[in-house]
Amino acid sequence: MQVKIVIGTISLMLTMIILGFAALREPARLEQFTLERQGRQIESGAELFQGQCMTCHGVNGKAEECYDVATGTQIGCAGLPLNYGPLLCGDTSARMLAMNWKGTKPAFIQATISSGRYGTAMPTWSDDFGGPLRTDEIEDLVQFVLNWQTEEMCSTPPYQYEWPATIEELLTQFPEGDAARGKELFVTGYGCSGCHGDPQGDSNWTGTGPWQGNLAQEAGTRIEGMSGQQYVYESILYPNNFVVEQCPTGPCTVPSAMASTNFIARMGDTPEKPQDLVDIMTYLGLLP
Repeated sequence: MQVKIVIGTISLMLTMIILGFAALREPARLEQFTLERQGRQIESGAELFQGQCMTCHGVNGKAEECYDVATGTQIGCAGLPLNYGPLLCGDTSARMLAMNWKGTKPAFIQATISSGRYGTAMPTWSDDFGGPLRTDEIEDLVQFVLNWQTEEMCSTPPYQYEWPATIEELLTQFPEGDAARGKELFVTGYGCSGCHGDPQGDSNWTGTGPWQGNLAQEAGTRIEGMSGQQYVYESILYPNNFVVEQCPTGPCTVPSAMASTNFIARMGDTPEKPQDLVDIMTYLGLLP
């Protein structure tokens, strides 16, 4: 009887030691498992991005180089940059603040992919809302997008140009516009043509935003006492300041669908970048 008690006591002690050792190793094991799963998600997300998202957001997620899937020709990037500090840096990124988002960053990205953005080129992707992707596939895309964040990207606050109040003040810093470059920026650089069509093409445009071929003639009539140049300048930087009543497919949305493009940050993220706005306005016939 005494031998059985000793054996039982030793067995219990050994069991407790084994369980204790396993408990000590559990956090490290779970962390390794999490990292391995995240790696698989990033790989899967990369494949999904290439097949589903690259056409609008660019081959490297910067919305700078987009290609038509069917023809392989370069087209304007209709989507926003995702490989981008104002989205990826900080627990609450600049883009989350702009959208008044109260949740986490992964949840913000997942919600945007799942349900799309009303009034923009961003469609619904989740099968819960009629899209083609499962929830786990969307989670893989989220991990792939978040994986673009780097220490270098987020180590210093992003540069932001201080936009002057008027177009006249901007032109004292950037006096010369390049219409040819402006066309390239309108079509491919910022993907403006994806929502507004070809300003030199058919006026019967049926896309998301109004056709801009007659903007040089009409802009000066939109707001009494405001020049056409100032009207367009503010409309690009602050899209909710002036929202026209009618878009090609019906009443224009309020707030403006253009607000999500965040051109005020994208056109001002380097000291020389505001030249892009001057070139685009020159192409549209608003500046000489």
